[in-house]
Amino acid sequence: MQSAPSEPASQKMSSKPDLSLPDLSLIDKKILNILQTDFPTSIRPFQEIGSGLGITEEEVINKIINLKQAKVIRQISAIFDSHNIGYKSTLVAFNVPEDKVEDAASVINAHNGVSHNYLRNNPYNIWFTITLPPDKDFDEEIGLIANNAKAADYLILPTLKLYKIGVNFDMIRESESSSLANADSDPANIDSDKNSKFKYFSQDDAIEDSKINISEFEKNCIRELQKDLEIVPEPFKNAASNLNISQEMLLSQIDKFIAEKKMRRFACVLHHQKAGFSYNIMGIWKSKEDEADKNGKIMSSINEVSHCYLRPVYPGKWEYNIFTMIHTKNEEEALNAMNKIAELTGIKDYDSLISTKEFKKIRVKYYV
Repeated sequence: MQSAPSEPASQKMSSKPDLSLPDLSLIDKKILNILQTDFPTSIRPFQEIGSGLGITEEEVINKIINLKQAKVIRQISAIFDSHNIGYKSTLVAFNVPEDKVEDAASVINAHNGVSHNYLRNNPYNIWFTITLPPDKDFDEEIGLIANNAKAADYLILPTLKLYKIGVNFDMIRESESSSLANADSDPANIDSDKNSKFKYFSQDDAIEDSKINISEFEKNCIRELQKDLEIVPEPFKNAASNLNISQEMLLSQIDKFIAEKKMRRFACVLHHQKAGFSYNIMGIWKSKEDEADKNGKIMSSINEVSHCYLRPVYPGKWEYNIFTMIHTKNEEEALNAMNKIAELTGIKDYDSLISTKEFKKIRVKYYV
């Protein structure tokens, strides 16, 4: 059955409004939506954004610079699919004694392949994602980290099936307490804006391992496109110059990456808290094996669910097999999303893991 969070209230992420949040105008919010979902990959993208909003290129650039300085925007760059460009990644959970948590987190953070690392309210209290090139071995790398971090036990939880990945915070629809009113069990209804280019990724987008081939030119492009975008009238100009190609050729390569499903999109990533989505839950679910695909699709239909995966179980030790990440403005909305999933799937055995501390959150750097 679902269990209540075990950490003291003082350690929980607050569900109260954050008074430090910047005062965002309607234009700010529209720009943030465009940057997340419909970033124009063109020579003058900010001019294009301004044209659609009825403001100048200079105004768009100044607003984006201000949003970065206010730490609403974390980064604007290409979002690659690690598997489809030759890498492999997994979720890992460490059981670390409470008095060794900070030291363990420092050890984990020191690994270049670790992109996200959180403290959560569970005996497996440190959760991180690690991405490795194909010549590295997960068991060996994670075993070494576990030994150095003095973990009492750990779980390696790779993705067996990806049902959904696509973080998109709607900054406009804040008058609604939750978008669950429009959610149902049809995954086709996930993206409410039918005019948006935004598309969440699922297992259907994975390239077969034998067909993954990344040329040296593609690697060089990946190195440039994963950098934080310059907020200038022609933001791709220096990247193209570094590659000794034209901007048109670089933009064509972006389109090719997207068409070949090596890149999900070119977009911004927000600081969740500053953007107003200060609460998140990792929902863990015990689904019957023969119902996992059905339940994964149902969970993916909930707008608040940004990630949904099928992962392995460890009989007698860890038997939750479906993982969902839920991002909302407050605790009530997050719990409503969990309850909605439970109602739609009929799963009675589940739990909510809450992030009580963020140790690390960066983009993985590929081919460096």
